[in-house]
This record gives sequence, structure tokens and C-alpha cells, in this order.
Amino acid sequence: MVDWAKWLKGSAAVALIGWVSGVQAAPWVETGDLRARHHVEALSAMGCFKGLTLTWPLNWSAIAVGMSGMPEECRSSDHAAYLRAAMDQAKGQTRTATLTLGGANQEPLFSHFGSQPMGEADARMAVSYTGRRWAANIEAQYIDNNRDEREVRADGSYLAGRLGNWQLGVGAIDRWWGPGWHSSLAWSSNARPVAGFWVSRQTPYAPQSRWLNWIGPWDLQMFGGQLEQDRGIPDAKLLGGRLTLRPASFLQIGFTRLFQWGGDGATEGGGSLWDAIIGKDNGQQNQDPSNQVAGFDFRASFPLFGVPTSFYGQAMGEDEAGYMPSKYATQFGFDFLTHMGKGSQRFFIEGANTVAGDLFGNAREGVMYEHSRYTSGFRYYGRNLASTWESDAKVATLGVQQFFRSGVVFTAALSSATLNVDGGKRAHVHPDGAEILQAVDEQDVILGELRLEHDFLGGRLTWALAATDDPVETFAGESERLTAMAQWRRTFDW
Repeated sequence: MVDWAKWLKGSAAVALIGWVSGVQAAPWVETGDLRARHHVEALSAMGCFKGLTLTWPLNWSAIAVGMSGMPEECRSSDHAAYLRAAMDQAKGQTRTATLTLGGANQEPLFSHFGSQPMGEADARMAVSYTGRRWAANIEAQYIDNNRDEREVRADGSYLAGRLGNWQLGVGAIDRWWGPGWHSSLAWSSNARPVAGFWVSRQTPYAPQSRWLNWIGPWDLQMFGGQLEQDRGIPDAKLLGGRLTLRPASFLQIGFTRLFQWGGDGATEGGGSLWDAIIGKDNGQQNQDPSNQVAGFDFRASFPLFGVPTSFYGQAMGEDEAGYMPSKYATQFGFDFLTHMGKGSQRFFIEGANTVAGDLFGNAREGVMYEHSRYTSGFRYYGRNLASTWESDAKVATLGVQQFFRSGVVFTAALSSATLNVDGGKRAHVHPDGAEILQAVDEQDVILGELRLEHDFLGGRLTWALAATDDPVETFAGESERLTAMAQWRRTFDW
């Protein structure tokens, strides 16, 4: 059996291979940076940005290339001005220390694209260095909540390097794979980041070949990591990848595949891994070599009556039929951009259905994100690695985001959800593991959320309130109707 802990430590040496770049800059825009994502998506919807926006974190080099060659009306926009200023700041911050302090009256039950505390107390200290050839971040966290007893963590730490146009890294960073604002069906920041290694393209250039340049800018992400010990199959591995393309100026397409494989008591030989890779995992009960999810997503942007508009969607299959994903969970959304007053606004409607196969009239409760052998499901320390709404949920969300030129951000969202359709608990929880943060029975709930971000004491302060019309009874206990949270973050040069 492979000793993955030693393997990951050895992989750190590989990440030291050159970060060859013309400037010294932070490697990427972090997952959860709502302002940066808004401005990138705004430029994309306006036809100004030619890069990819469906996979986060997003490398600064990818943003720079995507903004190159913009016409004057794009270069003079507030969106381009913000991103240029952010890139200039990142270039000058080669050695930094970042302090983050926050907390909430309870562990937030739901999350979305945007940073928030992970527990009642949330304190983090990070020291980073970004050079011409490599980048590193060492982060210590103290997270206190009643569900996960692992209070001291190293989440957010990484070591990464660059070889040609490929990035190699090892660490635990948040990811968001998909076009949604409130959730993702593939991989999101709802759970703690999984520690592992990755290989990805540094900058998504289009192919030079005349036979392939039709796919436009493309990106490939490959990941391998290890899940926690206290689960149905301890130390199961999480492997997978994501390919994104922009075959037309108005259209982006993403393809994702992730699977759990191996672990304590499971076969980790080459044959078992090959069966998982080719999707040969519909064997006898409790003999499947892997637990897989796979699917696709898209974002189509176009002017509608002169207003930059986008339509997006995502479908993830829990099983396979004929070597293709089946029993899909689905998510669709629509957003548009306005420029009223001293800033810009985004309005969106997003719907998600994590009941497998329901969209196509063959609903299968108890299937999505669950597995007969990997009985803890597609989760990490009790939180779903993908959908914040968990499995077997039906949700519709109406949201608005206001971005002022002064840097103040205000967001509001209203969701109507049916949680855990048909009720029951399919997942297995290890006696020493974190309880699953899912509704105990089928429950209809209305959720309202308000969020305010602004500069404060040289840093960034975020306030948020989330309220439900009724308490949500989860397997971890009853969640209070009101969740109040705050988080302050400041970065210092050293």
C-alpha cells in the first residue's frame, strides 16, 4: 500500500521547479475573493475578457493574458481599473504576513462564494513568499466549533512552482469548480480544503495548431489528495481533474471528474486504480473500486437589450451508464450586470436540484454524493465537498450584489429550499469523526442572507447575517435561526 503522507512530503521538492515569470507577483486570486470574481466576470460578460472564469483559484497570469488587447472602452472601465490595481499590488507583495480574525454565534450552516468564518472562533496567521520561481504560504489556523474537534489546522498552506507553462503544487487550498455564485455541484469551498498535490496550466493559452485552435483558451487541473482518517474508509484518496475551454467568445465549457479510491482496507494496486480511471466500477455490492462524480458545466454570456447577461448551468452524474455519467444533479442560473450610481450591480437567479436523476423524471433519493462502499460519501470532515445544500435538496435563490467604487460591497440573497427530500440518513459517521451537517428529515426552509464588506484598520472587514424562518434540525444538532458572523483580514509586508 502506498504511504501517501511520505509521498506528499516528497512531492514538495518537485514544486520548487522554476516559477519562471517576468514579474514577481502572488500566484493567484484566492477562492472566495468576491470583488475580483465580479470584475473578471463583468469583463467577460461585456466581451472584454478572453480568458476562463469557471475554475478558482484563478492565476494572475491568466487574468493578465485575458485582459490583453482590450479596446479602449474596456480598458477605461471600473472593472479593468480594479483588476489592474489588484495586480500591481500583488506584484509588490513578495513577502507578506496575513492576520485573519473572525467568529460567529454558531458554525455557519450554509456557505457560498465568499469568505466567512468556519466556526464560533476563527483565527488565522499566514506567512508567504512569492519569488520568480516559486511561491509558498505557511498558515496556522485555530477554528472552534462544536462539530469538528480538530481545532488547530494548517489549511491554506501550500508550496508551488512553475515548469514552462505548468504549475506544480502541494498543499491545502480552497477550490471552486463551476459557474455558480451560491453553490457548485462539483467542488466548492463548503468543506475544508483537501490536502494534496496538483498539476495545472499556469496560463490558458489557445493551441497554436490550426487543427486545435478552435477550442480557444484551455485549462487543465489534475489533483490527488487524501481524506481524513475518521471516516467509513479511513484515509480514502480523492483524485480527479477538470478541463475548461472557451470555443467561442461568448461560451465557456467545463468538464469535471472526481473520485474516491483506495484507503485503509481497500486495494490500492495499479489494477484497481486503472479500473477507477476507466470508470469500471459497477461491480458487485461493496466491490466497486471507486466512488465517482463526473459532469459538465457552462457559462454563456451575451448582451440582452444592451445589458451584459449570462446564462449558466452545471450537471454532475453520480453513477455511470455506458462509460458516461448518469443520474444527474443539476444547477442552472441567470445573471445580468448593471452600472447604476457609483458602482456596478449583479442580479442573479440560481436553482439547484441535488436529487439524482430528478430533472429527467427518474428521481433517485439517497444516491447523490453517497456510496455503498465509501459510506461517508463525498464529504470531508462532515461537510459536502460540493453542494452547500447537501444531497437530495431542491433550492431556488434570488440574489443581488452591489459593488461601490469606494470598495464597499453589499450583497443580499433569498433562498427557498427543500432540504433532504424524503428524509433519512444514508452516510456513515465514524465514532471519532465529524457529524454530517445535513437536515435530519425533509424540511422546507426560507433562508435570507445579508453581507457587507468594507475597509477597516488597514484591512478588510466583512459582516454577515443569515436567517432561516425555522430552526434547521441537523444530524449535528439544531441550528439556530440566526447566524451572525464577522471576519477581518489584513496583510502586512515584511
